[in-house]
Amino acid sequence: MKTTKKPLAAVLAALLTLSLAGCGKDGGLDIPAGQTVSEDFQRNTHQSVSPVIDTMCETEAGIYFMGPHSRAYYLDKAAKRAVILCGKPECDHQDDTCGADLGAYAMWFYENRLYFTNADYVHEDGVMENGGYVNYGERVYSVGPDGTGRRVEQDLEFVPSGDKVNAASPILHRGVVYFSYNGDLYALPLGGDIEDAEKLWSQELPEVETDGHGIPVVGARSLSYDLWADGDTLYFMTALEQSDGTWRDTLFACDLNTREISEVWRTPDAAEAGTWDTAGAAPTQWYILDGVLYFYLSGNGLWRTDLASGETVKLADTSQIAPHGTAVFSDDFLCVLNDVPESHELFSYSDFTDHAGGDTLTVYGLDGTLKAELSLKSLYEKFDPLNHIQLICCTGDDIYFLVDATGRGTLGGSAQMGDVMGSEMKYVRQYILYSVSISTGKLTEIEAWKW
Repeated sequence: MKTTKKPLAAVLAALLTLSLAGCGKDGGLDIPAGQTVSEDFQRNTHQSVSPVIDTMCETEAGIYFMGPHSRAYYLDKAAKRAVILCGKPECDHQDDTCGADLGAYAMWFYENRLYFTNADYVHEDGVMENGGYVNYGERVYSVGPDGTGRRVEQDLEFVPSGDKVNAASPILHRGVVYFSYNGDLYALPLGGDIEDAEKLWSQELPEVETDGHGIPVVGARSLSYDLWADGDTLYFMTALEQSDGTWRDTLFACDLNTREISEVWRTPDAAEAGTWDTAGAAPTQWYILDGVLYFYLSGNGLWRTDLASGETVKLADTSQIAPHGTAVFSDDFLCVLNDVPESHELFSYSDFTDHAGGDTLTVYGLDGTLKAELSLKSLYEKFDPLNHIQLICCTGDDIYFLVDATGRGTLGGSAQMGDVMGSEMKYVRQYILYSVSISTGKLTEIEAWKW
């Protein structure tokens, strides 16, 4: 489940070069005006398991998402076409003057503006220190639907630090931003002064083991939250240490009317659910709708917990169709991809998503009924190699995913990585964005996603 912007995504994005139709120099953006979206938290766009496209939001007409080079894109769902979100004529989209250079790690569409969070240093004329750059910490910004008219909306740090280690990705729900700061959870109306933020929950930060340079050691735990909202309830998941010294993800609920907070669920153990890929740690994916928690345990199945009564039942067994697997939810479906744990071989072209491959999507209704089995095998014939299929989101009848077709490169290629340990390590990043229809199984390559 996504919490903070993954550093890996930024590293991978910097290795790509794109040539996109529909950007400023090709005639401007064709983005519908007056798009609308519910004021409630967007659940389905909080699901991506890809490190390349893990930040997005949706309107009734399209999807805004962060792509390579920290650039924002707009995907027309009907036309199946993606354009870079820059309306500047003749912009080459190569530096921070590009209108699409948002660097966002959370995105929301609200009252006809695109809001996003960013913690980059800001260049200001007349400032002599640090080359004229000022660190304002994490902030909420907004732009118009076409990416123009950028402005600062609010701060998300009381004291700017540039350290996101203990910050959850903020969410927007009914005009209120929910965010964490130094282990505490806050609520603040969109555009408000951070000094007026209301503290909802406080937890002492754990001591994190660091090396001699102050860098957390491998495996060290830091406090993090995964935020969710459903109606009049804010939910947050965090790992809590158990009496036996193990850690288990624990879900809390905050009544937004009374501000009362209670623990409502903990990750089950093997005695309750049977084994799965990450037994004893966390569910592979989870989703809350109308007071019901749906969760997927990789290699095990789809489960349902009524958060009011605590009753838990297993809805579908996925152990045979996907002995491992990743998944995304929507309000209607659970979509399971049968990818497998990555071997991390020395000459692997994977981008360290912990999974590789995947050639079949199995779709279930949230009542556990089997809705579709979608073959992706034709993509393995089209792309050689095809290292991994990364699930992005499910909306309506469509499942969006990213094909990682990274392969060996040649000397002089603009997207080529270095020659490390011989020619076997030379490779070129290649990603292709696709959708597949749940009802028909039709695969569609999203136009204008090129490299």
